[in-house]
Amino acid sequence: MFSLLSLGFAASVAVATPLLVQRDAVTSVVDLSNNTGTPAHLASGFIYGIPDTPNQIPDHFYTDIGFNYARAGGAQVPSPGLGWIWGLSEYKVRFASALSNYKTARKYDANFIFLIHDLWGADGTQNSSAPYPGDNGDWTFWDEYLTQFISDMNANGATAGLSIDIWNEPDLTAFWNAPQAQYIQMWGRTYHRLRSEWPDVLLIGPAFAGEPDASNIWWTNYLSFVKSNASVPDQYVWHMEGGGGDMQSAYGALYNMLKTYSLPLKPLNIDEYATYTEECPAGSAWWISQLERVDAHGLRGNWLSGWELHDLMGSLVSKTNAATDYTELGSGYYPNGDYQVYKYYYQNMTGHRVGSQPSTDLLIDTYATVGTDKVRVLTGVRPSTTGTWAITIENISAVGLATSGTLDIHTWGFPGAGGHFGEVDAPTDLGWYSHTFSGNSVTFPIYQTDTVTAYAFEFYVG
Repeated sequence: MFSLLSLGFAASVAVATPLLVQRDAVTSVVDLSNNTGTPAHLASGFIYGIPDTPNQIPDHFYTDIGFNYARAGGAQVPSPGLGWIWGLSEYKVRFASALSNYKTARKYDANFIFLIHDLWGADGTQNSSAPYPGDNGDWTFWDEYLTQFISDMNANGATAGLSIDIWNEPDLTAFWNAPQAQYIQMWGRTYHRLRSEWPDVLLIGPAFAGEPDASNIWWTNYLSFVKSNASVPDQYVWHMEGGGGDMQSAYGALYNMLKTYSLPLKPLNIDEYATYTEECPAGSAWWISQLERVDAHGLRGNWLSGWELHDLMGSLVSKTNAATDYTELGSGYYPNGDYQVYKYYYQNMTGHRVGSQPSTDLLIDTYATVGTDKVRVLTGVRPSTTGTWAITIENISAVGLATSGTLDIHTWGFPGAGGHFGEVDAPTDLGWYSHTFSGNSVTFPIYQTDTVTAYAFEFYVG
């Protein structure tokens, strides 16, 4: 995260027309008989993306997508505002930024993850002389920092809906350029200090850049330590921004390691997901499907820098001249194509969730719900990929329909016209198509002729 990129996308839309697709095709499968619970739009969060000026982005941009998780800590504001390690005045500016973001999140009843490494000053822009907690075995400076932070949060009544990432991506030297053993000691000291102050605040982590892996000593040493130190996080957190990604495999690896170290299961929070190129309609639909499958909260990564990092809702919206002449306090906000996916995900996909599986090549995935009126299937192919895939919907009789016959399916397209800074005010109605089916399931093709368009498919329940 935190790297400024510029990228545009093709805006062509593929229309899915009726075609007989063999069941051995590369297919994502939806099972309408598998009720997986009430939708909670688990992926509707983002890191930073909130202006420090209150009410700068109109309310409806947050409420229309069911915004429910924020994550910030004052990173990358200009001096004075470099964090605790450069002086109290530098700390105060970052704290004010984070407090403003916290208040905005709570306005919409969203939870807030405080990045105390950013408030400290280790946001990836610090120089080589920057200190880390516990350098040379001296914890005085870190203890003073925590005292100041605790006092300021209490003074502002800012603990409701609060979680704390004890450190961000310590497995990357950009954020933790000190020994791993020092990080582990910092984790234990900080966990117990904050737990004693705030029993109800969630302490989460480890927020590694690398996903769970039994051969990764950052994970194995961490899990061994939290077991012995009684500092097990309230949510298991890691990041999925490496360009690979398979939430089932990652969760499976974590599950096996938890058994190895006799650790309890806890909720999952992928509080940074998706690369910049994946932050397009197709990529967002793919990630929503991955996160929902394992009941993981998710926050979109933010690949912008400076004041843009503190704006644009993690590249879900843009504003007048943002692509060519960005100004911090500029207005004229509008949604992009990505935003329309999250709006549909929150507003249309109601009722109950049903199980699905990605294609065997992991390039197409689906998230599906059964409402009182319709079945809705959101699908995305991973960006930079074109070709033909398929969706199979099994156990159609579970929603009161016959096991064979003709099924009329309404298709919606979510184009990414103009990329991150392009305006897209609504999905595209691609019409109704009739599909003949038998055997209690229907299969239809996805023609992915561009690299960014997502699709939704709807049909009436019986």
